[in-house]
Amino acid sequence: MSLLPASAGAASASPRFTGEVTDALRNPTHRLAASASTGKAVADLVFVDAKQAHTTVRTCVRRRDLSPPTRTCFTLTTGAAAVRSVTPLRFPPGRYAVRWSVGGDVVARWRFVVVPPGG
Repeated sequence: MSLLPASAGAASASPRFTGEVTDALRNPTHRLAASASTGKAVADLVFVDAKQAHTTVRTCVRRRDLSPPTRTCFTLTTGAAAVRSVTPLRFPPGRYAVRWSVGGDVVARWRFVVVPPGG
């Protein structure tokens, strides 16, 4: 799944909000490998508001492969407009979905999987 545009407009217009999960090299990815030494993968949750500074963003990460699914949420405030807000986190193997919300509306989504070492 890729980014969810937050505003209507011309098809060529860039979305105001973007959210993605990146690897250690800041490449957007939907698949990460857990480290053999820690059993977890390091990922950056990246959010950008292209038009406004100091946007309050609610980020929720849901682990989808557990029953019941587990969810962790936190709030951040962006810096300058169009500057990436990066939250580095570590994830054990599993399937995850991330949602970024502004003002109660989901403005970006990203799904990814963390595979075990060597997987």
